[in-house]
Amino acid sequence: MKRLRLTSQSVSALRRPLTLQQPHLVTAPALTQTRYNATSISQRPDAKHVSFPGAVKSAFVNSMHFEQPAMHAAIPTYRVVDQHGVVVDPTFTPDLSDEEVIKHYRDMLTVSVMDLIMYDAQRQGRLSFYMVSTGEEAATVGTASALEKEDVIFCQYREQGVLQQRGFTLPDFMNQLFANRKDPGKGRNMPVHYGSKALNIVSPVFQSQG
Repeated sequence: MKRLRLTSQSVSALRRPLTLQQPHLVTAPALTQTRYNATSISQRPDAKHVSFPGAVKSAFVNSMHFEQPAMHAAIPTYRVVDQHGVVVDPTFTPDLSDEEVIKHYRDMLTVSVMDLIMYDAQRQGRLSFYMVSTGEEAATVGTASALEKEDVIFCQYREQGVLQQRGFTLPDFMNQLFANRKDPGKGRNMPVHYGSKALNIVSPVFQSQG
């Protein structure tokens, strides 16, 4: 067995920082890290505004009223509580039970986590099509919660929260996305074209023009 002899020169060489002489020698993990900056919402701690696609700086306001878009560089964003959970609208009166609040939060979180997983699945080629609803979870879950079960809903892309709030389960989502034998549409629709007769939700329908 050959022994490796470390000289003072070799030890000093090992202590020097490693530099890549050729750019293409970047390791695989560095190339496969998933980034979601394109669909993320930027909000610094204690910020006075929020930044999202379509509004570079949307100022927070604590009163609900109609705004004229021409009067603002970005339409303000209304909020009831700040990021610390403090109520900032003095006229707000809670009208939901603790159980309802927890359910809405779980619905929003479920959709958000599912989007992250299925976003990766689509990028890996496991799905032909997928659209996330990042930043729209509250709007869809909250809107659906204000409707009755008998109300018919015509959904659009990025409205997974509506189905989640109505009772669409994760297996229901997966069956439709992967068009398996349990998919009510029998694979006739593209992924994310969810629908449910039992929940009175009509799947999106698009007509190509040729």
